[in-house]
Amino acid sequence: ILMTMMMTIMRKKKLYKREVYKTRAEWLDSRGFGGSSASAILGKNPYMTELDLINTALRKDRTPKRDTVTESTQYGVQCEPLIRKIYAIDMKNKYKVHNPYFNEMYRRIDKPFLTATLDGVLTEIATKRKGILEIKTHDIRNKKDEAVWENGLPDNYYIQLLHYLMVMNDFEFAVLVAKLRFFDYFDPEGKKLIRTEMRYYYIDRKEKETEIKYLENKETKFYQDYIVDGKIPPIKITF
Repeated sequence: ILMTMMMTIMRKKKLYKREVYKTRAEWLDSRGFGGSSASAILGKNPYMTELDLINTALRKDRTPKRDTVTESTQYGVQCEPLIRKIYAIDMKNKYKVHNPYFNEMYRRIDKPFLTATLDGVLTEIATKRKGILEIKTHDIRNKKDEAVWENGLPDNYYIQLLHYLMVMNDFEFAVLVAKLRFFDYFDPEGKKLIRTEMRYYYIDRKEKETEIKYLENKETKFYQDYIVDGKIPPIKITF
């Protein structure tokens, strides 16, 4: 434990800064590439394409598709503080959970287009190591979607955690807490709720350094090519 604490203290100086905005509109206008952007760049975001990201970054579309209000998104917003509190209670002997501030954002100083909005910050009680808390709610309405979650953390959420660790360079780990709602596959309207389930996913930085660096390179190149240089991304057709 002592050795772990010494290594944490000796980590390189943090490369990010904290920003707090007065309104959500200001926060939206100040966002760079976040966790959802990272998965879009790698072609792993089911809700955002590369073109969506470019239009948002160039302020041609100030209301991205992912901000559309639905019953599922409202459910997620309502559940987030409750899930965070439950996690803090369940893990009270392992982690101290720090709540985020409204309209708070972290930004890489050396690459200001890289940003992170966290659902919470964790401090490991035994070692004082810092970690990221991410909270998700997701509705499962068919066998295909259920299979994605049975194979582990979905790619877009996994990439999001890697992105956050890339921005928060002195953080040692990330935890994603997912609250899943399972609906009856045969319900014509898909509204018959069968059950809910909580799942925890953990990522340790020291095991993911290569992937984090790869992601940083991909995001940096995307920003330079399509935002700074104004190139047009290649057309991708899937059958």
